[in-house]
Amino acid sequence: MEEILCSIHNYTKFSSQFSSQPGSFYDIAQAALDCGLDAVFTTDKNVYAVGHDQYYYRSEKRMLMLCGEELSDPLSEQGSSYLSLGADKEQFNRRIPTPQNEIRILLTDTSENGQFRHIELLNAQKLLHRGLTAAMDDLQKNLRYFDNLLQADKQFTGLAGTCTRDITSKYTWQELFSTVCNHIISDESLNGDLTHDKLLLLRKIKSGNLYFAIDGLHDARGFSFSAEGNNADAIAYPGDSIYLKNSITLKITCPESCTCRLIRNGAVIKEWQQCKQVPYTIYEPGYYRVECALTIRRTLYTWIISNPIYVAKG
Repeated sequence: MEEILCSIHNYTKFSSQFSSQPGSFYDIAQAALDCGLDAVFTTDKNVYAVGHDQYYYRSEKRMLMLCGEELSDPLSEQGSSYLSLGADKEQFNRRIPTPQNEIRILLTDTSENGQFRHIELLNAQKLLHRGLTAAMDDLQKNLRYFDNLLQADKQFTGLAGTCTRDITSKYTWQELFSTVCNHIISDESLNGDLTHDKLLLLRKIKSGNLYFAIDGLHDARGFSFSAEGNNADAIAYPGDSIYLKNSITLKITCPESCTCRLIRNGAVIKEWQQCKQVPYTIYEPGYYRVECALTIRRTLYTWIISNPIYVAKG
């Protein structure tokens, strides 16, 4: 499987309230190339920047810039903003029917969830602003909310964002991009064709085929979480569903020795210390997700969060 590093929730110079954080599309792309990202989604507030979807190149590297939008309702006092990816045009009215390829991402500081299936659970700028310890409290609160949504018989995707409009920026793009990242899991790679690669990214994000991580603690590339049934050809990854007949084997691989927790329907069912690779057999349906944590100066910090694999009765 391929691993595509992707950042979402980024503001450019078109978001006038961020004049303290100048960022042209070129500046952001160069920072993304510095940090080894494969793709970046910009999401200016109530502005869809037409004509800026393109690849940027540096030597053997390339990075795909795609434009989305943050939509807010000026008539709503709270609970009014969400990120829109894949709409391909200015929407003007947030209550219009959802365009075919659009992904709407709920922000955790809002109060609505009706039409959403994606939620930002971690934000790099908030993490840097509040500090790691306080950010851990925020993340655990958000993960409890995430589990509540999942237990309400809904398939939700958790993601990490980069910027937030509520904080005056004092961080470089390199600092932001290297703090947290979305790791998209794909059976095919980006091939340099703009149309193909854009649709691939949108499809994978919509399906929840990703995990996200605080890569500032340690590079999370190489993490894997999968499920295999009796049919060896049927392998599920985060965001996928798999049918349970007799049993399912879950496989977890971590790029660094860590504390690893397996969560079923919101509850921790197994925890491993100093885990790098482990198989685990399950016999019950439900949704299963993984959290990994690193011990730094005798304190345990959440590091990697996978999206769920959905196990249904076969």
